[in-house]
Amino acid sequence: MIEENLVEFIEILMLATAVAVTVKFIRLPYTIALVLAGLFVGLAGLLPEVPLSREIVFFIFLPPLLFEAAMNMDLKELRENFGPIALIAFLGVVVTTIVVGFSLNWILGIPLALALIFGAMVSATDPVSVLATFKSISAPKKLSILIEGESVLNDGAAIVVFAIALEMMLKGVFDPLNAALDFAVVCVGGAAVGLAVGYLAYRILAKIDDALVEIAVTIVAAYLGFVLAERFHFSGVIAVVAAGLILGNYGRDFSMSPTTRVIMLDFWSVIVFLVNSIIFILIGVNTHITIFSAWKEILVAIAAVILARAFVVYPVMTYYRFPNLWKHVVFWGGLRGVIPVALALSFGNQLLSAMAFGVVLFSLLLQGISLEIFVKRKFVSESERELEEIIARYIAARSAKFELMKAVEQGRIVEPVAREMLPNLDAEIEELRSKLEEKIRGGMGSKLRKAAVKYVIDAKKSAVVDAMAGGLVSQEVALEIMRELDSKTAELME
Repeated sequence: MIEENLVEFIEILMLATAVAVTVKFIRLPYTIALVLAGLFVGLAGLLPEVPLSREIVFFIFLPPLLFEAAMNMDLKELRENFGPIALIAFLGVVVTTIVVGFSLNWILGIPLALALIFGAMVSATDPVSVLATFKSISAPKKLSILIEGESVLNDGAAIVVFAIALEMMLKGVFDPLNAALDFAVVCVGGAAVGLAVGYLAYRILAKIDDALVEIAVTIVAAYLGFVLAERFHFSGVIAVVAAGLILGNYGRDFSMSPTTRVIMLDFWSVIVFLVNSIIFILIGVNTHITIFSAWKEILVAIAAVILARAFVVYPVMTYYRFPNLWKHVVFWGGLRGVIPVALALSFGNQLLSAMAFGVVLFSLLLQGISLEIFVKRKFVSESERELEEIIARYIAARSAKFELMKAVEQGRIVEPVAREMLPNLDAEIEELRSKLEEKIRGGMGSKLRKAAVKYVIDAKKSAVVDAMAGGLVSQEVALEIMRELDSKTAELME
């Protein structure tokens, strides 16, 4: 049995790696490509259905995903935009639970208690593919913070509301006041546990200068916060988020050496890549059959989720005077992912599981793909596309010239033939260089200059890390210079 599971795990990793390589060429969001691959594999019967239990998702997969997201979130940016983020996150959970619950009860006749539980299931958002699209087009940082911050906060709120709704159903008593009090206690308790674990880990890291041990401490902090909070019947999700925020904004900058920071970021990036790969492939593998059995219920659930999203996003963002384009992006960018699937599996109702899978698939595939097209069209102007085309052609021509001369040196092309081709290549390069210089002088060069400056800063940071590793400079000096370079990077990104 163990050998079979190990083989299946290796097969999933191989598939995930193949998908990762493929999306570099087809420019499809990675998570969406994973789900499509999982659907194909499931329909073709290439992999057996691997059950995603609540214990596996919650206690193994969820903590690293939440911890890494919180650790990479800028606490200053979160504080500055906390008003709209918190309103969209918490109102989103409450309104989605109510709107979806009563819609399913009224239209489909599903018992209200079950319908409300389903509403809580699907109220958590997953920004992975949205943020990947944002990074590819350099979308406004504040917009990215808004979507990422909402997801981090409402994940915990959704799980808490789900647990409260489930408890009320089992007791057969609906008490909104007591539910609100439970919600506050569970959230505050989870935050307190997470802050305590994060601070303890921060103090331990300050006393250690060993990259492997320090990374091990962050792993323990992620899982310890979750387990301790759940043990005391608080929110493990909120505890992990709180611990991640502390270590990401204080421990990483003030307790870790530059070398450890680099290694740690790479380590957690790989972990999140693996976890996302496994989960999204298994979503596709496990949902290719169930969604067909409840397509009517799924359509009603999708419509209710979208309606609830509109009820929250547009009033809140209008109140805070965000641009209309941002409202549309945040509304349609409320994708569903891992947590609805985990909650559905933990509940064990076949109909609700099928509906949750259907909502997630619609969200990732239709919303995710259409959002990418919409965002790229709206955020990338025609002049920017023209600039990108010039850059691509310029790089291609220079690379062609370099490869041509290298082929001559290696004896693969004779020199007289290459000499005949060089004038045309040189003329093409010069023409494209002139067009590129004209675009930059015309005000199109700010993004290119930022990229160049960031590249230089990163090169300096890498050189400082190498110098410290080689013993040429002390850790104290290296850390001081790294902080200075980090501040320059932060200024550049504003």
